[in-house]
Amino acid sequence: MEIKNCRLCDSVRISKVIDLGFHPLADTFLTESMLHEPEVWYPLQLGLCHSCGHVFTLFSVSAEDRYQKNEYSYDSSNSKVSIEHFKEFAEAIIREVKLPYDSLIVDIGSNVGTLLSHFKSFGYQNVLGVEPSKNISKIAVESGIPTVNEFFELKAATEISRFGLVQLLLSSNVVNHADDLIGLLSTARKVLSDSGIFVFEVPYLFDLIKGTAFDTIYHEHVHYYGLKPLAECLHKQGFSIYKVERLDYMCGSIRVYARSGGDTDNSVIDMIRDEEIFGLYNTSTYELFMKRVRSVKFTVNTHLSAICKDGGKIIGIGAATKGNTFLNYCRLDSDIISYVTDVSPLKIGKFTPGAHIPIISDLDIENDITHALILPWNIANYLQEKLSPLGLRFYVPQISN
Repeated sequence: MEIKNCRLCDSVRISKVIDLGFHPLADTFLTESMLHEPEVWYPLQLGLCHSCGHVFTLFSVSAEDRYQKNEYSYDSSNSKVSIEHFKEFAEAIIREVKLPYDSLIVDIGSNVGTLLSHFKSFGYQNVLGVEPSKNISKIAVESGIPTVNEFFELKAATEISRFGLVQLLLSSNVVNHADDLIGLLSTARKVLSDSGIFVFEVPYLFDLIKGTAFDTIYHEHVHYYGLKPLAECLHKQGFSIYKVERLDYMCGSIRVYARSGGDTDNSVIDMIRDEEIFGLYNTSTYELFMKRVRSVKFTVNTHLSAICKDGGKIIGIGAATKGNTFLNYCRLDSDIISYVTDVSPLKIGKFTPGAHIPIISDLDIENDITHALILPWNIANYLQEKLSPLGLRFYVPQISN
């Protein structure tokens, strides 16, 4: 469905500023049987609201199609980088918020419960996850994390109320997935205690544009947050931001500390000023961004085609969601990339959406492979060190250009 009004302020003053063509759902890895079924591709375009500055997808794919129609393939416990990040997230909040040990802690989009498991290890046993994907919720419950298998809406709020009022509401890389941020914040108000804190992480638009991280754009990411429209929306919904942390995670993210009432912290105002100086809300900034994106595409195709022409054999490392945007935008398929490797049992044996490249285990890399394209480039150093004994020549286009 085409979106004609701003997802935050409902304005019709919208310009299309990013167009990556048509893409399938990047987070839906395919089983072999799914290869024989029609695959739907949707326009992957972002709009800029000239009223509030928000950037968002211009075509809506239902949440049910994104998270419930097929088995979800992302498991946060399969990545050493994710595990360490969520541990740091828990430690940072415990230092900042000073929670009593009996506080009810709820995580929106809790996946298999990795973040909540760290809180439990630090002595906070009263935890609850909210996760819409059935197969992922099942894994969480089996791992000892109580989980409500719902979207974070009224039905989930009713389930949460059985456990009491929430002192700490969490979310990591989920607030940007929610089609209806206003509805999410309304649900948050329902479940939070008067002194409750809402802490969430989202990819930061400033870092995406500055770093040409176009591969973090996909249909599951509905919103691309700058602080200016985000702070304004939170304020209108009765929240204020009292602290923001910049993070390297997910190619550049912000960790937002919000509470009911109060004023926006001056540090947030300073960050908004930096956004405006950079031109984050100007269409000309996005014209330059798209020029850089096209340059990456041309360079990658030239480089990889030359390797294959000279007899080289290339694989992809890391079946990351961002990698699927990269592969499909650059039109790379199994003619160029023999296969993609990963460690997750939820992805091994499947195929990448769109490009239909087979996914195998990191342990099964063949001896005739000469080159490796690292798809989750934000953890390139970790992956190169891990696989260095194989003697591969690594290529990280976002860093190389």
